[in-house]
Amino acid sequence: MAERTIYVFAKSDVAITRDSGGGQPVAGDLIGASLNGDAFSWQSPTDLSLTFSGSMTAITFEDTDGILRDDPFADSTVTDQFLTEPVTINGTTYEPSTGTVRWDNPQPVNVENEYEVTLFDDNGTVYHMVGISITQGYSTQVVGVAFNGATPPPGTTLHYIQTVSTYSATGQTMTVPEATVCFLAGTLIETPAGPLPIEGLKAGMEVLTLSGTARPIRWIGQSSVCGLGKLAPICIKSGVLGNTRDLYMSPNHRVLVRSSKAELSFGQCDVLVPAKAFVDGVNVVRVPMPKASYLHILLDEHDMVFSEGIATESLFSGSVTVGVLAADALAELEEIFPHFQHSQQRSSHLALTMSEARYLIESGSHGDVHSVELCAA
Repeated sequence: MAERTIYVFAKSDVAITRDSGGGQPVAGDLIGASLNGDAFSWQSPTDLSLTFSGSMTAITFEDTDGILRDDPFADSTVTDQFLTEPVTINGTTYEPSTGTVRWDNPQPVNVENEYEVTLFDDNGTVYHMVGISITQGYSTQVVGVAFNGATPPPGTTLHYIQTVSTYSATGQTMTVPEATVCFLAGTLIETPAGPLPIEGLKAGMEVLTLSGTARPIRWIGQSSVCGLGKLAPICIKSGVLGNTRDLYMSPNHRVLVRSSKAELSFGQCDVLVPAKAFVDGVNVVRVPMPKASYLHILLDEHDMVFSEGIATESLFSGSVTVGVLAADALAELEEIFPHFQHSQQRSSHLALTMSEARYLIESGSHGDVHSVELCAA
């Protein structure tokens, strides 16, 4: 399984009004009620306006295939889409659980795609709104909405048009890309000419890889994002994992770990662990900042490069889809690599989920980041 994150407008941040009769607010919880059918159509003949406000809430879960579905169950067992990080939405906090059987204690907690509704903006552009639910055991609550495809910016008003808008609650799916792996600007990357700041590297230049081979950079991109909350950089302090300086990476950027425990537990000695799994508040910490300048390095194949002296992954094209990289970055990649979005690199090593990574770290001799061995340059 891989850990994935979707961003949701809480249903408390979606204002629904009638398009006739002076734009009066609609009473009741239409977003929640649509769990049981197209509650928006029950307002017929009145068309509706939905205004999305506030900041979106991140919901993180483990997933087998990058597709968010309804009812990931086999009889009474939850098989997929397990919540992995606590989330507070609409005033309720949902906690991850180790349970998998719905009637058992602890109850499993999972994320679902309950329904999809087509909405329209003032120009007639179609948006696909998805009702996102969290299920605890047998109790399911629609907590908000995400969008399958383009997401309207906060403050946008979209319209439900009676007999034109559609509703689906069976078989609908939503593709959820993995988060892009990035280095923070200023990170030193090992090259045949010695360590160089990543922002000084360009396509065509070579970087050293774990095999000892120098490989050319095919593409390098940069994104500036709000570094507060989920996208705050992770700082692995100097020397903690064998790194020569403080190393700053995006939370899902993976580090190569060599561990006999990994071989016993997962069948492979060398495994990839996301940076956020090492966070202990002392040696590895989140460093929120108003703006984080992240850079990505793409090689011909997914590989290990050396950042501040330790092996960390290059950009994995299997996780790059619309909605992860900016549109201009995707357009540039498509120019360089036709059919880029349809290509799939193979991961160079087994990638652990967050729960697997935490188990590996906590089952070590010290129960902390010092109990794992890193691959160094």
